[in-house]
Amino acid sequence: MARAARVTVPEDGAEETRDRILRVANALFYQHGYSGTSLAAIADGVGISAPALYWHFSSKEEICFTAVHAELSRFVDAFGSCRDESAPPAARLSMFVRTYVRQKLEQSEWLVTPGATASYGPLRDALGPEYREQLDLLQREVLVLLRSILAAGHEARTFRFAQTTTTAFAILTMCEYVFVWVRRDGPLASDHVADLYRDMVLAMVGCAHP
Repeated sequence: MARAARVTVPEDGAEETRDRILRVANALFYQHGYSGTSLAAIADGVGISAPALYWHFSSKEEICFTAVHAELSRFVDAFGSCRDESAPPAARLSMFVRTYVRQKLEQSEWLVTPGATASYGPLRDALGPEYREQLDLLQREVLVLLRSILAAGHEARTFRFAQTTTTAFAILTMCEYVFVWVRRDGPLASDHVADLYRDMVLAMVGCAHP
């Protein structure tokens, strides 16, 4: 049985109950999976009774979708500054990679198991088709953005690579799993790691640091 005591969730006396439910639930779902997370465990982590959850959500499925969607929305919104098409492609790609890496490392600060694709996939698959479609559309925004940056750089002859989609997925996979080797108590700060990844990706597309 999943127990909320194993999950680290920031304390905030001003946080609304609904937001805290989502925060606790998100951590539990990523740590234990959908079937391994009970409403009782979520309620226990929030400090309320299980029936009280129904004041805010109609089901465990709705809690899972809302929690995952909120986390994914925060992740996607962080790339806002990368959408400026007037900026040089190299600068946009640099910002994209640094943003992705920093977001994943920040996520790993409060999730026992960060929200990598390996964890996200089973949660998505546990939801109904309408929920899955909404998550897929949101997640696709990141891929579309990266493809547009790569295409702009290729057209400007700033980047050199053979295939846009292959290059995009290589970059996404590389950034997604940064948490695998970066230790929270290790010697490398998140900004340093983000800079290292930026430099590697720029080298991958045959571009010098902007």
